Amino acid sequence: MRMGYRKLSLILLIGSFSFLNAAGTYEDYLKEQNTQFTQYADDLESEYKTYKEAYQKAFNEYSNNISKNWPDIDTSDKNKWVEYGKDFDTKKKVDFEKKEITLEVIAENKIQAKEKLKKLSNELVKDDVKSAYKNDQLQQKIDKIIKQEKVVKNTNKVIGDIVDKPYIMDKLKNITSKKVKNSDKFIYTVKVKLPSNSLIKKAKSFKSTVLENAKKSDIPAELIYAIMHSESSFNPMARSYVPAFGLMQIVPKTAGIDTYKFLYGKKKLLSSDYLYDSDNNIKIGTSYLHILYYRYMKKVKNPISRMYCTIAAYNTGAGNVAKAFIGTYNINKASSKINSMTPNEVYKHLRVNLPHDETKQYLLKVNNRVSIYKKLIGDKI
Repeated sequence: MRMGYRKLSLILLIGSFSFLNAAGTYEDYLKEQNTQFTQYADDLESEYKTYKEAYQKAFNEYSNNISKNWPDIDTSDKNKWVEYGKDFDTKKKVDFEKKEITLEVIAENKIQAKEKLKKLSNELVKDDVKSAYKNDQLQQKIDKIIKQEKVVKNTNKVIGDIVDKPYIMDKLKNITSKKVKNSDKFIYTVKVKLPSNSLIKKAKSFKSTVLENAKKSDIPAELIYAIMHSESSFNPMARSYVPAFGLMQIVPKTAGIDTYKFLYGKKKLLSSDYLYDSDNNIKIGTSYLHILYYRYMKKVKNPISRMYCTIAAYNTGAGNVAKAFIGTYNINKASSKINSMTPNEVYKHLRVNLPHDETKQYLLKVNNRVSIYKKLIGDKI
């Protein structure tokens, strides 16, 4: 394999110099390559800026529509999925972290509310990622602004793989109501607690993809699961303001670009529809863990210390991990200090000295969950 690579490199080198002889000097060649790279980087930056501007414009309009009917502007984030009806008179919310479903409708009376709630319950158990993306009014506004019509093919259930219709319908007797301000109508609400094992059931639905990518990337499956749990609570429609998308909360501009290039040899700004496909998301997230562990942290000798650094870097970047040890962003130089410490000392140091409190807590949560998922995988999750 190595000899084949050298031979191919030699052929490419000869070809390059043959091209240079025909086209001009080596300096001309380098200048052209640098120009092309700069243009490509500028194009990616412009594409990302366009998306961010579209997101802000769409979000402002979306929030305004919500506020016309609802007292609070409640939107999707990395741990919860929120979907409003076309006319903003109904709302479905699944909080994966709190393990709770909330169904709300605006109606004139309880009889009308019950009918609307039954319809919502039926929709909820049928909702999959494909339909949720299509019905996401914020995302559709963004796609319209940037003039890109996108379709998600992922048919994994949003919540229907955890609860069924009878489970939800049984709770419809527990309806509460409150008057809509400056209106004759009421907001009728039903709250449904998810089963205690709901996150484990959700995790199980991604098992084959996790194990496949764990093997390919040489990353422990329990670490992938712990990252997924901490990033999204297994919410397949997870979205944060960064923006980051999907189960492993991939940021298109950073981890997305670097990992896609690692996998496919070219830079690409990954779109929301690409990252809402759970197979794509887990592959990108797991491959990014591979890059962090085997490239950025390669000079950290102890595998446990390296894992702690990788977990922190997934949340805050390798530079901030280095800063926690030496005050600068050079991870290679920081490795010398890390190697002088025991794994326990590395963990404690990160928990105290990481630049952001969010990352300190993130390291704690993921590390605790690695042990839990290791046991669960051993017990055939």
